[in-house]
Amino acid sequence: MQTTALDCYAVLQLLDNFMESKEKMAFTKKLSAVEAEPNRSNQHEFNGVGELKEMLGVARRKVPAMFSIRGQEGSHKQEVTWYDAREDHKKRSEFRLYFPTNPIMNVAREGDSMHFSANPDGSIECELIRDM
Repeated sequence: MQTTALDCYAVLQLLDNFMESKEKMAFTKKLSAVEAEPNRSNQHEFNGVGELKEMLGVARRKVPAMFSIRGQEGSHKQEVTWYDAREDHKKRSEFRLYFPTNPIMNVAREGDSMHFSANPDGSIECELIRDM
């Protein structure tokens, strides 16, 4: 089988489109008190903003995640759960990303930001950006 320049061009276009779509799969969210501070809420969840829904879809699922703090060494890997808290209501949805207690989120505070990015393998990065 002979490969033509047109075939190579098509493959490069597909790779470019894939990388472009992955680059768009990142955003930063300012954390509210209930998302960040255990003494304000025990829910351990990020509210499912549109960008998270675009990144993770609408099906309930577990997702490998890597938590880190921008500018600091170390990270914490764990599984998070994406789900619709109103999945039993046919006309309403309220998506959330549940995370177990972890050392990164233990230092998060209201006003800090979380940068979410999707990896090609389906995992996500959750990078805490402190609001000094």
